[in-house]
Amino acid sequence: MSWWSVVPEFIMAVVILFGPGLLIGVSAGLRRFALVALAPGFSVTVIAGTAVLADFVGIPWSLGPVVLGTFVCVVGVFLTCRGWRGIRPLGFRRRAAEVRLRPVGWRGTLLVTAAVVLAAVTVGSRLIGAFGEPEAFSQTFDNVFHLNAIRYILETGSGSALTVGAMTGGGFYPTAWHDLVSLAVQLTDVPIPVAVNLVNVCIGALVWPLSCIFLARVVVGPTLAATWVAAVLSAAFGAFPLLMVDFGVLYPNFLGISILPAALALGLQAMGLGTAQGEGRALSLISLVLTLPGLALAHPSSIMALLVFLAPAALCRWWLSLRETVRRRGVCLGSVGIHALVLSGSAFAAVVLWMTVRPPKEAAFWPAVESPYRAVFEVITSSAIDRPVSWAVMILALAGLVHLVRKPGMWWLLGVYGVAGLLFVVAASFRSGRIRDFVTGIWYNDPPRLAALLPVAILPVAVVGAVELWKWGKRRALRTARQWPSGRRRLVLQAGGAGLLALLLVTTQQGNVDAAQTAAARMYRVEASSPLVSSDELALLGRLDSHVPPGAVIVGNPWNGSSLAYALADRKALQLHILGAIPPGTQLLYDRLRDATTDPAVCEAVRELNVGYVLDFGHHEVNFGDERRDVFTGLDDLVGSGAAELIDSQGTARLLRITACG
Repeated sequence: MSWWSVVPEFIMAVVILFGPGLLIGVSAGLRRFALVALAPGFSVTVIAGTAVLADFVGIPWSLGPVVLGTFVCVVGVFLTCRGWRGIRPLGFRRRAAEVRLRPVGWRGTLLVTAAVVLAAVTVGSRLIGAFGEPEAFSQTFDNVFHLNAIRYILETGSGSALTVGAMTGGGFYPTAWHDLVSLAVQLTDVPIPVAVNLVNVCIGALVWPLSCIFLARVVVGPTLAATWVAAVLSAAFGAFPLLMVDFGVLYPNFLGISILPAALALGLQAMGLGTAQGEGRALSLISLVLTLPGLALAHPSSIMALLVFLAPAALCRWWLSLRETVRRRGVCLGSVGIHALVLSGSAFAAVVLWMTVRPPKEAAFWPAVESPYRAVFEVITSSAIDRPVSWAVMILALAGLVHLVRKPGMWWLLGVYGVAGLLFVVAASFRSGRIRDFVTGIWYNDPPRLAALLPVAILPVAVVGAVELWKWGKRRALRTARQWPSGRRRLVLQAGGAGLLALLLVTTQQGNVDAAQTAAARMYRVEASSPLVSSDELALLGRLDSHVPPGAVIVGNPWNGSSLAYALADRKALQLHILGAIPPGTQLLYDRLRDATTDPAVCEAVRELNVGYVLDFGHHEVNFGDERRDVFTGLDDLVGSGAAELIDSQGTARLLRITACG
């Protein structure tokens, strides 16, 4: 299968991710770039939200609930925005920067579109290079859950975040990403791994760059310089998006972080910071409210990242409001008291939320991986984790930091950068303890998860640096060429800008991003020694439907990839994820199935669990399998013991039918 052969399916994935959001954005009155950039966040809210509601009222998960949910949202948003037209929420005065912009001509629209296309091609080519083939899948621990969860949604007809966790005996699990992929499978009828890769390319190559460009345009202004630099820089980080499709894999985080820059920009606009693009603060607040549910259902940690990234901006907004109040009314006990109450109440609510929205403490077991000095160095050089230094990004970010230090009105952006850096340094270098648990326990104290958040904070700072350097160079060039005709000056400036962008693109695609793609690609190759499913095992899974009837249950060692029979061959495995609750009697089979001819309890468990087949993939297991060679030994030597017969094999991979229990 080639990537060209799945272009129609990719277009369908784009429609799924952008279609509902575009309709909602139009009803809200969004225009031009903001309409397109914010559409994915709205779509995720509708899709993941209707999955919960559809399950609650007993409607099977499909495109129908999404269409109905989109219609309801379109009507509700239209009526809400019509009632809010002209209203400035929170009582703040309209800033000068929030005036409507001049209409954008076709040349401007074309250039902005070209910037998005450049980012999409650059990021998309990196992701395709990492995946290799459309049907490839990540050979990692967590992918057993992700792939099987998609099959579980398709089989049960429920994509609710409140029910999918039951697949492993758990409770709430953020399923927005799984809902997107399950819809893609339903509407295109492609295999699950193909749908996974198409949706991920759509998220990484379109949602992430659009989100980054939108944030840059809010922070710096909707200029072509900011747009193009942000487009190039969205593809300049090895830490994201490539790290999240390599480590873990962490697909829910991948979706949440892709939407995060746009949500951050909306929060800034709603507070009257940054620059506006004609939406106004009321519409920005409404758009943020529409994005938050999707962000939470993509991954709750993304909501918490938004909270800490907005905290410096909120403090800045609070201070500006207090200063303006004192200047207009003097030191008034009532107004100052209200501000103090707002600050203390917000801080209390934030701490409560911070301590509540986090995984169990025992799940946050990831250790530190380096020294504090090394971690700080990696933040400054955009080289987390243990990647080559990204020289171009580092230079632009440092230039941006220098400029921001001289701009007190934008110190909140320094705060965003500092918060992101602090989170990473704590996770990557602090020893285990209460401080580390409090600061980064939300992200499992896991350095890669915090490394993936760094580009969200570094990119706008680097864009500030690039735009300021461009302005400085432009002024010097104009002074030198003041005697030239205006047309010649314009042509030279345009050529110089294009050349600098090309240089930035080339330099940012070296070293750091190359290393990230190479690391990710190793996990998507199916070979004889692949850590999860080898080439022989995959070939055997491809023939499974000719031997195993629908409804039959297969037992196997979940650590060796046999559980993926569910996702890849549509045949139910006894344990659908490596970790999680298992049905009663399962452990007995793991320990003593080969004793089925002599132990009646074994056959009783076989019948109760409806187990008829065994996938024997040996003891080549993912994630330190050598430590478990004395586990699942009851599945060994089943043919020799008379418990089962061989019905198919490929290399060392074998499919057995249990015969000892009738």
